[in-house]
Amino acid sequence: MTPGPRPKVLYVLGTQRGGTTIAGRLLGELPGFAFLGELRKLWQLGLAEERRCGCGQSYAACEVWSAVLRQVLVGRDVARVQRWQSVAAPDRRSSLQARRLVRDGDRRHADAVDAYGSTLGDTYRALASVTGARVLVDTSKLPADAALVGGLGDVDAFLLHLVRDPRGVVHSTIRRSTPGPGAHVRQSVAGSAGWLVRHLAAAALVRSVGPDRSVVISYEDMVSDPNAMLERVAALLGEAAPPAPVVSDGLTHLGVAHTPIGGGRFRPETVTLALDQRWATDLGAVDRVVVTGLTQPLARRFGYRVSAPTEGS
Repeated sequence: MTPGPRPKVLYVLGTQRGGTTIAGRLLGELPGFAFLGELRKLWQLGLAEERRCGCGQSYAACEVWSAVLRQVLVGRDVARVQRWQSVAAPDRRSSLQARRLVRDGDRRHADAVDAYGSTLGDTYRALASVTGARVLVDTSKLPADAALVGGLGDVDAFLLHLVRDPRGVVHSTIRRSTPGPGAHVRQSVAGSAGWLVRHLAAAALVRSVGPDRSVVISYEDMVSDPNAMLERVAALLGEAAPPAPVVSDGLTHLGVAHTPIGGGRFRPETVTLALDQRWATDLGAVDRVVVTGLTQPLARRFGYRVSAPTEGS
């Protein structure tokens, strides 16, 4: 692939049900920014299962992905990229792999790490070239990918660590499930463990790159004052502050987003932002005890109290 612009990449770390998608979409509304969604899903889901772009079009019909893939797939086989990704930045044990990558670049799997890193860098540069964006917002969330992106020489990498109260994350997960007997407690334990592992790894990555390359923001602060969040991230990246509020009176108009999967989910729409604190009244007592017990004291480090928030807090 011929050299292209050296884009800034804002990699968003966090968990499922943690607010990363709305954060990415809001950031994508800033001038010169493009929201990519979970870019890592391009290979394992998007191309392998012939998913549709967030705009609703097939890859062949999408004006962004058709042009990007013409550049990135030259000399590359999709199945081979999938194998590289599964070794260099696996879904499972992502936090452990992140430590290896930060420590020594995972020299045990150097060929896969280098090949997947090259593919990822080429994909970012092609997206920047096709979209004209200076900043690419990748909400893939996984620590291993973040560590890999930080080591790429052809992008300028930054981290946004987005944290949500673990009780809110678990409650949101439970609400979307169809549980059987005892399933809630199992989900609470699994969700708490996942929250701990993911945020411990994210915190380690943030420490490794320092404050000039990272920012930690809570979901609760983001939703309460989204324009302040956007200004903080823009300042981190050396970009101009938004010329006008992106969110006014809790409402924002979001444009189309060309994400590798989504099937039309990210077409233009007007969205109302509202802080979801339903866990404070709806999360069962046993689940609350389990989540609170397992996630302290890390949750306390991020400012979350054992007691439930009062109305308006």
